[in-house]
Amino acid sequence: ALFAADATLRIHGVDGTRDCSILDIPTGPGRNSLAKGDIITSIFLPARPQNASDAYLRFIPRTEMDIAVAAAGVSLEMNPDGTCKAARVALGAVAPTVLLVADAGDALVGSRLEGTALETMVRAVEAACAPITDKRGTIEFRTKTAGVLAKRAALIAQTRAGGQT
Repeated sequence: ALFAADATLRIHGVDGTRDCSILDIPTGPGRNSLAKGDIITSIFLPARPQNASDAYLRFIPRTEMDIAVAAAGVSLEMNPDGTCKAARVALGAVAPTVLLVADAGDALVGSRLEGTALETMVRAVEAACAPITDKRGTIEFRTKTAGVLAKRAALIAQTRAGGQT
C-alpha cells in the first residue's frame, strides 16, 4: 500500500537524518538498504487531491499463517468526468521485493476502469509477477491471485475516489 501511495520515509541513523523513497528500502528477501543503526521514524504520504483514493488487498492461506500468497495496492486519481487521471499499482509476495508495476498503472489512465482497461492491467500485473512455488501456492496460483487482487483493489479505490463501478 505504501508503494502504491508513493510514501517517503524519514530515517535517523548514526550519520544524521535523511528522507528517502520507500522504493529504495527493500533489496531482496529479508534484506533492506538500511545501515546498522538506522531506524525509520516517520512515514510521509503525499497530499491526496480530490477524487483520489487507495486500496490494498492481500490473500493469506489461513488466519494462523500471516504470510501473503499475493498482495496488491492501487492508488488512483480520477478526473471529474470519471476517467482515471493517474494510477499506481504495487504488488507484494510475488517477487523477491515489492513491485511497482508502471505498465499496470498506465493501463488504467484515461479509462473509466472498464473491462478492456482492467484486463490490460491484469495482464501487466501477471507479466510482472515472479513468485516461487512454496507452501503458499504454485507460481501459477500466486500469479493469478495477484491479478485478481489488483483488479479488485482498483475497483475499490475507484469507488472510494468517488468514481463509478
